[in-house]
Amino acid sequence: MTGVRDLPTIDAEIYDAVYDYRFLLSRGYSQKHALDVVALKYSLSREKKLLLYRCVHSMQYVVNVVPKILCLSKTYNILVIDFYNILLTVLCILEDCDIYLCDDCITRDLRGSKLRPQDSIYMLKAYELILDAISYLNPSKIITIADKNISHSAIQITQFNRYVLERGFVGYSILSPTPDRDSIEISRKEQAVVASSDSIVIENAYRVFPLTTVILNRLGKRFTINFAELLGTPCNLCYEYAI
Repeated sequence: MTGVRDLPTIDAEIYDAVYDYRFLLSRGYSQKHALDVVALKYSLSREKKLLLYRCVHSMQYVVNVVPKILCLSKTYNILVIDFYNILLTVLCILEDCDIYLCDDCITRDLRGSKLRPQDSIYMLKAYELILDAISYLNPSKIITIADKNISHSAIQITQFNRYVLERGFVGYSILSPTPDRDSIEISRKEQAVVASSDSIVIENAYRVFPLTTVILNRLGKRFTINFAELLGTPCNLCYEYAI
């Protein structure tokens, strides 16, 4: 198996930009200001700016988030799934997009927030992979939250929840105009684990399950860039679930 532990070679431009951007964020610069400064200094492309924006954070944020990440829990038995946030990354994995381990030990991609027509052929496989990964957490209840403003969201979340129940899990789904806010509120109220890669959700959630990382491990795929290793963040990547 090709290990996701490996750190691919990255160009010096990105390497230096990552450190400068992290430094500015940690000094209190806003993301926009820090990104503008670094992008100008290193003449970064739009894609590389987005990569930094998605994958590099302040040291304070990382210190707050990383201890929340768990692989197996005997205490926190409710799982909240940020449905489209997770689904889009799993589709990206299946379609061989670039996948990154960010400095907060969370797996992310740059594909955007919209479903594409070609995604339909991978949808059922994505559901299967998500539920296989969830089985390791063995939650007592699964609450799936989806953005009601996305086309066909009612059909897709109903279909996913049917698979949840067929696997023997207890679960229900919520269509919401504010899925991020609802994920945070339920997590804090129920002391629940959240599966999401949204930085605001993760920062405010009670606990975090790295669902897409578990899937990546099981498929034997590697990260395009491992920012956590690059910046020295110790991550629990749930390697015990790799096959």
